Amino acid sequence: MTRQSYQQGFVSKPIHTRRGTAFKIRYRVRTLDGSWKQRSETLYGLSGRKAAQHALDDRVRAASRMTPDAAGLTMSKFAENYWRPYLERRMAKPSTLASYMSALNLHILPALGERGLSDILPLHIELFLQSKLKSGLSPKTVRNLLAILQGIFSLAQDNDLVDRSPIRNRHKPAIRRAEKPVWTPSQVRKILDMTPERYRVLFQVLALTGARAGEVLGLQWRHIDLAKEQLRIEQSLWRGQLVPPKTNHSVRVINLSPVLAQSLRMHYEASAEKKPGDFVFCKSDGTPLHPDVLRKDVLYPILDRLNYARPSGASGFHAFRHSVGSFINAETGNLKLAQKLLGHSNINMTADVYTHVSQEAEREAARAVERAVYGDLFPNCSQNANGNKTAVVN
Repeated sequence: MTRQSYQQGFVSKPIHTRRGTAFKIRYRVRTLDGSWKQRSETLYGLSGRKAAQHALDDRVRAASRMTPDAAGLTMSKFAENYWRPYLERRMAKPSTLASYMSALNLHILPALGERGLSDILPLHIELFLQSKLKSGLSPKTVRNLLAILQGIFSLAQDNDLVDRSPIRNRHKPAIRRAEKPVWTPSQVRKILDMTPERYRVLFQVLALTGARAGEVLGLQWRHIDLAKEQLRIEQSLWRGQLVPPKTNHSVRVINLSPVLAQSLRMHYEASAEKKPGDFVFCKSDGTPLHPDVLRKDVLYPILDRLNYARPSGASGFHAFRHSVGSFINAETGNLKLAQKLLGHSNINMTADVYTHVSQEAEREAARAVERAVYGDLFPNCSQNANGNKTAVVN
């Protein structure tokens, strides 16, 4: 049963300052070790002493619940002792956990780590975001940092350590979504033709299935059914570890095209490592390949020899994935097929990010509008425009 605190607190007389009339209030709060400590606040913008008394009463009622106060708990201690164990309890993927902790240690804790959790105000968040943008971080990266902070304060709020998160919707920086580069079918063929034979089947799987690089490198022969011409995505390779795929929808069966099925049969016959638990694509000693090494030592040299642009951060194996989504959209117009093949949980992701319109399709759209407007007169309009500038279409 919750024991009440029968404190009354203290409200000062009006204090005149440059910011206007203020009131000081004092009351006691429960600390993490179960004892009580006095807290004082200066309140501005109140209509009078009665309003200050109401504010004090609210704080006394909150303190009477004997909820541990977060005043002695810094952001750094909370992240280490509560937030990280929470992520582990929720079975966050190792890649997700590593990404969060890197952002926390590089950006968040140096700026906010020593502040008391309950002392961090919306203004502190605003100043933090401004400093990160000025340092050169992209709006998307800053928004990701904000999402981590929101997760931390949501956990603190759920444990009654703060009354309200200091994160506000207006804190979120706007993001201009840049169009991701995609390759045309002919460009993909040229890339595959220039791929060294040792890696060609690997690149074919990436180019024809749209699977993530980690999913392909995590394939073992037990995931390949050459009789049914299917492969199963059940795991992913991350930093040499086998981990679950990105989402539950990422666990899927992919039907192989005839060309890819034949390539995998030949790869199996030539492979020295063909037990069910052996990696389909591996080094000579059977250990898995590293995606960063493949990208820098194999993919990038091919793109450079072909004079294909490779903008920073957007020219890796994921470009195969974007291209596959665009091919399906162009050939079938069926986004559900693209969603299932790519393993997306949300079709909006497929539509907004992984399907791209070719220039020829854009031209056809323009021609379709002209046909709708001019109909059979379209050829005459073209002739009139070129030969008789004074002609009028009736």
